[in-house]
Amino acid sequence: MDLLEKCRAYTRADEARDAGLYPYYPAFQGPSGGGQAVLDGAEVCMLGSSDYRALSLNPQVVGAAQDAIALLGTSTNGPRLLNGNLDLHEELEAALAGFFGYEAALVFATGYMTNLGVVSCLAGPGDQVYLDERAHASLVDGARLATASGAAVRWFGHNDPDDLARQLATAPTRSVLVATSGVFSVEGDQAPVAELVAVCEEYGATLLVDDAHGVGVFGRGRGVIEHAEMQGRVPLMTLTFSTALASQGGAVLADAKTIDFLRHTSRPQIYSAGLSPADTAAAHAALREIRRHADREPDALAAAEHLRRALGALGYDVAGSATPVIPVRFPDEVAVLAAQRLLVDHGVYTNAVLPPTGEGYQLTIACTDAHTPDVLEAAIGVFAALRKDLLPRYRRAA
Repeated sequence: MDLLEKCRAYTRADEARDAGLYPYYPAFQGPSGGGQAVLDGAEVCMLGSSDYRALSLNPQVVGAAQDAIALLGTSTNGPRLLNGNLDLHEELEAALAGFFGYEAALVFATGYMTNLGVVSCLAGPGDQVYLDERAHASLVDGARLATASGAAVRWFGHNDPDDLARQLATAPTRSVLVATSGVFSVEGDQAPVAELVAVCEEYGATLLVDDAHGVGVFGRGRGVIEHAEMQGRVPLMTLTFSTALASQGGAVLADAKTIDFLRHTSRPQIYSAGLSPADTAAAHAALREIRRHADREPDALAAAEHLRRALGALGYDVAGSATPVIPVRFPDEVAVLAAQRLLVDHGVYTNAVLPPTGEGYQLTIACTDAHTPDVLEAAIGVFAALRKDLLPRYRRAA
């Protein structure tokens, strides 16, 4: 079999297309970050965006991006190590470090590249990496890359600090990185940050919390670490700009020596072009907006709680905790793909998640500050019709 035979033999996507149920790569006509979007020429309620603070269309954020393009152009045209470093990057790093309470920060080109670049750089020969079994793919891939340098990778039970403690008690080295998500983007639950901190401190492990989906939402905008009152006790924090910070890119926060080490040795940082002027300026403007409203609880949390309760009352299998992410579980692949398609056809967009991304078959809903009560009630009405009439009718026709 030649190298590309596996590509020709891949039929899963074609099968979904043939059934009219293919849910991926939808082409939106216009912004998809607010409470509404346009898909296939029709307006839909957007319940799939991680723009938790509804800042992607904020005039200050948009204006900052436009001003940066006018001043600096569209690209950095090179890696930050050489010609692609901007004063905008360093200003954003200083603002991030100050807001989150770390000595220093380092901005990467994407959130994925941040975790890839941090984990693969810090873990090497003789080191061990312990990952929550449902950690984000970027953490997993960073750990896999670290194994090429001689690191060993282990897994602990999802949100199970006791399992982590049992494993660390017999670890052959004290040179250990423990990595977890702060809010799990598929499961919709939070990491037990305080308990993980206690375990890592007891066994001398270094904790990394990827707070991509907690920043801007919890802890006066500072995420799950502040929410758990663990400021100053989590050595490494990563985040993405593509959720509450309404941009692209990502960053790691740590002590100054660790950041300087990463600046000069992290290959995904060194060999990637610097974050564009527009993305950098937009992220900084969004951070200013979050700081300005730090004492106000995001509307996204109340919206998610209302929607979670309503869907549960309708009989849906709703999981997750008090986060903006709501998993709605279905028994099989056909059921979840049919539900996603029928919802879109009736004006509600959600994300279909299939194995291996999640444990099972689910729609993943994300609520934002843009989801007003009227918008939510309209969506709940469609979910009610889906369960009572639309899905049963689809099954009979199939």
